Amino acid sequence: MSKLFLVSMLLLMPVQPLHTETDSITDGYISSGFTTVEKATIQYEEKFNQKVNSPNAFPFKPTHSFGRYNDRGYYKGSLELEYVDSSNRDVMVVWVTAQEQEDFPLTISKHVPLENGIIGSYVEGKEHASISKLAFEYEGNHYMIEYIRSLSLPYVKEESLVKVANSIIL
Repeated sequence: MSKLFLVSMLLLMPVQPLHTETDSITDGYISSGFTTVEKATIQYEEKFNQKVNSPNAFPFKPTHSFGRYNDRGYYKGSLELEYVDSSNRDVMVVWVTAQEQEDFPLTISKHVPLENGIIGSYVEGKEHASISKLAFEYEGNHYMIEYIRSLSLPYVKEESLVKVANSIIL
């Protein structure tokens, strides 16, 4: 009788994994001070009285998204939006600041046309083989999109980041 009771209790208990990959990604970001994209964006917009556009086009299907308004340290005054694809560990970061945060050396950057006559500066994996960057200014904010891939994968082509930038502009 007690064995039957024990077996029936085990069958009725919900089965939940202790930790999943999704949980570890979320836990890591939350413990690093990240919150939702929406909350972080509101913090930035209130601080600088500037509207921010988040991307709505991505080179991958994000499984996670996080945001952080940096109010101290080296990145003080910046909004950091991170989009993660847990299947291959690709990460796309969109930095937003009220002033330009990084000057791209002219010897390695390429000017690319974006929507509404905006010109962006694109760097294709020159400083690190798996990181591509695209920077541009739009409506008083400076945006920089970084796409970070696994070391074994090639950098992301210009067209992918241009699509992301244009989704911010439109």
